Amino acid sequence: MSTSWLGYPQVMLAAWCPLAAVGLWHLLRRVTVRLPPRERFVLAVAAALTPLLAVAVPYLPHSPLRDALPWRAPIAWGISNGVTGVDPARVFSAVGTQLMFAASVLPLASLAVSFAAGAIRVVRTARAVTMLAPRQCGDIWIVGDTAQAPQSLASTVGLMQPRVILSAAVAESAEAAAIIHHERAHARARHPLWIFLATCTLRSWWWIPGRTAILGEVRLAAELWADQEAREAEGSAAVAKALCAQIDAKARAAGHDLAPAGASTGFIDPGVELTHRARALAASAPVMSTWQVWSIRAAAAVAVAVVALLL
Repeated sequence: MSTSWLGYPQVMLAAWCPLAAVGLWHLLRRVTVRLPPRERFVLAVAAALTPLLAVAVPYLPHSPLRDALPWRAPIAWGISNGVTGVDPARVFSAVGTQLMFAASVLPLASLAVSFAAGAIRVVRTARAVTMLAPRQCGDIWIVGDTAQAPQSLASTVGLMQPRVILSAAVAESAEAAAIIHHERAHARARHPLWIFLATCTLRSWWWIPGRTAILGEVRLAAELWADQEAREAEGSAAVAKALCAQIDAKARAAGHDLAPAGASTGFIDPGVELTHRARALAASAPVMSTWQVWSIRAAAAVAVAVVALLL
């Protein structure tokens, strides 16, 4: 069996595409850390979702790219997606055939399992919130003093319609305004939904090295984004006080089952996250012009399209 199997569509989708997406993000890491949190979040989510988009590329047998590329890109899926002419007496050829079959099935099976696990987590979170019996106060949901809810509860839950959940103690604290602005920023940007999609997608490619760093960046950038919006509304001092008030809550909530749907405290060490957030508050907020912001987003969209279509 020749090395032409390296260019087969299922190999491109199972290996080269996620490797290219993760590798490109790591290659640009020194540049992206200097960007505003919103752009960091967009780039990390784009890198995380690229393999999923590649799997969704339709079968286009008449595309001129099919003959222009030195490999069989996913746009040619179905034309040559298996090893043919295998001699059963040749062990390596037989093994190669099985590997090709695994490369065809494994990504799809992993996606199904990962999203099923994510859906179960969402349902469990919704049930946990329901058991807390929060009462609505405007766009904020307040949880009374119960044994099930931590006193410093402040979270954004839900995918399509995120809700801000606060404990009564947090809602009545001096840091309430900064915390509410922070959580509202999560809800407006639908961070739980994007974190859910990024988590399920990159978890599906568990054999690709370096993917967990992207998950950590998605979560950290979301927190920095929300901190920045709260900072613009309440000032750095107020956000810093709110952050200090939540440090102990991070440790207590680690074993609590009320994390935002789609998020996970395992993506990045809470202490490291708090350090990054504190440093961001101490430094001046990065500012970019409108044309720079849209240039970054356009470049990200082009890169995602190229990788998804050709790999």
